[in-house]
Amino acid sequence: MQRITLSCLCGLLLMMTAGCSLTVQNELNTEPRQYLADHLFTAIPEQSIETEQQIFALPDAVYHDMLRMVRPLNSSREKADALLNYIFFLKGKRISYETNATLTATETLARQQANCLSLTILAYSLASVAEMNVLFQDVIIPEYWTHVQGVSLLSGHVNLKLTGSGAKTSRGAANYEQFSYVIDFDLETNKSNFPVRVLKKPQIIAMFYNNKAAQFMIEKDYDHAFAYLKAAILTDPNSSESWNNLAVLYRSVKHFDLAEDAYKLALQLDPESTNVKSNLALLYMLKGETEKAEDLQRVVYIQRLDNPYYHIMLGNEAMQMSDHQQAIKHFRYSLKLNKKASEALAGLAKAYYQLGHAEAARHYLLQAKKHAPSMQERGRYQSKLDSLMTASKQH
Repeated sequence: MQRITLSCLCGLLLMMTAGCSLTVQNELNTEPRQYLADHLFTAIPEQSIETEQQIFALPDAVYHDMLRMVRPLNSSREKADALLNYIFFLKGKRISYETNATLTATETLARQQANCLSLTILAYSLASVAEMNVLFQDVIIPEYWTHVQGVSLLSGHVNLKLTGSGAKTSRGAANYEQFSYVIDFDLETNKSNFPVRVLKKPQIIAMFYNNKAAQFMIEKDYDHAFAYLKAAILTDPNSSESWNNLAVLYRSVKHFDLAEDAYKLALQLDPESTNVKSNLALLYMLKGETEKAEDLQRVVYIQRLDNPYYHIMLGNEAMQMSDHQQAIKHFRYSLKLNKKASEALAGLAKAYYQLGHAEAARHYLLQAKKHAPSMQERGRYQSKLDSLMTASKQH
């Protein structure tokens, strides 16, 4: 099972920031172009890849609307409030969360959809009009996977922090205080006070390209996937995630030695990445290097043992192999670690349905809907419940 890294999985929030710490990644000590096997793929026209300007550009009307809103305002706090109202409540519309919506700022406004990366891009573009101080933030969340068309996607999380000073009135007297807001979709991520890593703009652009590449890899459009991964790596050669995804791509087209080189570069940049180690272990198995594979698998298993989402991923992989009993074991173990893990509950529902236990499937789907983290997920589980009820009536 290949495991691709994404830069976003999140749902809608604005809240005050809490304290955070930073993590540091290594830097690449070699020329990245020598690892980019252009000859394996059909070249994609350069104009097909969004430029930095295209990613962050706002429509003229939006730019001028924002400018009119912030021009009369004196303090950063007033500008921040105007910015937040513009993003979330403009003309009665509200941007909705969509996992796959890796979009430019203009596309986000047009579709009124975003994932956390797209929301961050839009917020940055609007904040730039308001001349506000901002920080891109990579939130260091526990490993979390989604499962799409036979591919496990390891999701990350980013947001934008606004900082400044603003007037605050107390008993008729105005004083100024420092403030910060985080623009984010995910309440739980911010409540948990996860550490963050401050990012630079090229890293955000590389994440955008990386997400685009991941979607093309799922669709098996390997030429476009390579074009976006190449753009990601040339924009930010120090992204372990991009090198991991390039390795997955090379493995998908059966160039195992190139894949191994890319995985090793990913580990050079992030030696603690269990995702890269797991992918490299799978590659060693495919190459017949069983001892190397098993050594890495033991390390990964120990590191992930207490992560409920790891067991959900294993359960999904067992389901793919039609090993329903093994899948049930993994989903139940996940629930021991987190009794509200909706994906584990949904996994149990699917496994029991496949085994012919419709009532048990209904029970776990109801629980999954109850604990779903977003309206989108609740709607998805309700659709499954409706389908289950229809099937039951037909029998």
